[in-house]
Parts: sequence; structure tokens; C-alpha cells
Amino acid sequence: MTLHSFGRTGTLLANIRFLAGLFVTALSVSVTVPAHGEEKPILLDSVLAVVNHHVITKSQIDRSLAPTFKKLHAQYRGSAYRELVASLEYKLMMKKINEQLEMEEADRTGLTLSDEELDRTIDSIMQKNNFTARWQLKQALSEQGMSYHQYREQLRKQMTILKLINTEVRSTVVISQDEVRQYYLDHREQFRLPPHVTLADIFLKIPKDATPAQIAAVRAKGEHILRQIARKDDFAILAGSESEGPNSDNGGNLGDLTKDQLLPELIGPAFSVPVGGTSGLIQTDRGFYIIKVLNRESHPYKRFRDLKARILDDLSKKTTRKRLLTWLEQLRGKSYVVIYMTPPSDEKT
Repeated sequence: MTLHSFGRTGTLLANIRFLAGLFVTALSVSVTVPAHGEEKPILLDSVLAVVNHHVITKSQIDRSLAPTFKKLHAQYRGSAYRELVASLEYKLMMKKINEQLEMEEADRTGLTLSDEELDRTIDSIMQKNNFTARWQLKQALSEQGMSYHQYREQLRKQMTILKLINTEVRSTVVISQDEVRQYYLDHREQFRLPPHVTLADIFLKIPKDATPAQIAAVRAKGEHILRQIARKDDFAILAGSESEGPNSDNGGNLGDLTKDQLLPELIGPAFSVPVGGTSGLIQTDRGFYIIKVLNRESHPYKRFRDLKARILDDLSKKTTRKRLLTWLEQLRGKSYVVIYMTPPSDEKT
């Protein structure tokens, strides 16, 4: 069992340590029972951490995790199960330490949550879950092993902490447009799009089970169209009059396409023909194509104006998380926190 302590010194600290010692003595309870003629101690409960005048016990943690333990036990056994349990217990204990510090800070600063605010939140939750009456919520909670009073107090704690964090942490996070733009420039490779082209086509269909003579006739028609293009006839007009493709009414315009959206036979010409140029006759199982490259982007990026809201949100969240950790460390520094639980291997740094 390891012990980590943070915080105050002096008379207050000595008093708290004395009280914590009493708590530990009182709550690390064991009894002895006879087993084959011998008396062996059985541990009933133990203190995992002390936060100022508050203790966090193993029984509290295990009660909260009981439904999770039940699910895990159906999938894991032996050391794998024990390691998962230890990791979950430690994480929940650390969460409860933070919650206790946060609630004490809220009390110190006079921050409260009114019943009206709590009721409005519950009404919103009911609406999202299609509950029209309180009894429906109470029934749903009862099925999960929780009373309405327990749920209400748990929600009050969560909302109080959220309100405190909004006041103490989130309100201090301001991300400028210059920071957003600089992030975009520094991470452009994350926003790269696959190469794409804008194409128009003239499509000449080969009949099903076509004979060589029929294929030759379609090819001859295609070669005639190529000669018309060579003498500068308008491609869009030819597409409208000669193409059998679905976009003939739109001058054959196929829009922006990436390589994986093209037939294999079209990829080479689409990415090699100069912009504004036209391919030769391209034969596929479907028929013959003539394509015109209207535009091509070899190294395109998503536009900043389409990304700035997302980048701003991401930067705000990252900055808030960092400041929250710093703020929690400061709370620990002003408090008396002792951890008696040994961190599992995946929590050690």
C-alpha cells in the first residue's frame, strides 16, 4: 500500500492528519473467524483516500462499480479480471477525489445550484428521453437500482461542478482567430484531400452481347466525334447531342471525382490529359468514353472557412483540459489529500 500526500502544513494539517488517522483506524475494519480451528482476519472495509475531512472507502467505490463488475465477471477471469477491477477502482477513486475537492471549492466560493435550475435540467432530460411525467423517470431509475432522490443529488453535484468549472476554468479560455488560422497552417497535412478532377464526358454505349461489327460501328461514331472536337466543335454541345450518358443534358459534366470514383480505364487519362484537353477514345466494358478535363487539383486541402469552427472547438477543448488539470493540481496543493491505494501498473507514470 502506497501513500501519496499533497497540501497544507502547520497546525491545521496536523489536526487533519490526526482526524484522518482516526478515520483510517475506524474504517479499516476486520474481524476474525474460525477456519479449521484457526482464527483468520477478514477485511470488511478499508480507506482508499482521505480528502481533508472526507474519506473514500473501498466499499463506496465497489458499490458504485458493482454493475460493471458483474458484466466484467461474465467475460474475464483470474488475473485479467483482477487487473481490470483494480484499474477501475483506482480511476473512480481519483475521480471522487477531484469531485470532493471541486465541491469543497464550490462551497468555499459560495457557488450554489438552485432547485429551479435543477428542475429545469431534469425537465430537459425527461424531454430528451420522451418522458412526460416524473413517475416515468422514477420508474426508469428504479430499474437501474437508483432512487429519484439519489439521482437528483447526483445530478446536483454534477451540475454544481460543471458550473464551477465554467466559472473557474472555461471562462478563462479565449482562442483568437489568429491562433485558429495558425493551427490550420501548421497542420495542413491533416486536412489534405485526395487528388480530384472535374470531368465532362461523351459516352457511347456498346449494346449487350454486341457483335464485333456493332462494336466497330460504335467505335466509328466515336472517332467521328473526335474529329469534330479536333476542329474545335464545342464539347458540351456534342455531349448534349451525341452522348448516351446520364449527364448529357448538362454538357456531360460529371463534377469533381477522386480516383476511387472513376472506372480504372479512366484514371490514367483523367490525371494525365492537360486541363482543358480531351482524351482519345477509351473503351470499357460499358462502352466508349471521351473525357474532357475541366479542372484538376493534385494537392488540394479543405478550405479554412469550412474548418475554422471545428478547429476553434478542438483548440478550446484541448486548452480547457490542460487548464482543468492545472487547476485541480492547485486545489490539491491547498488541501490535505492522502492516497492509500497502490496505483495499478497502467496508471503509473
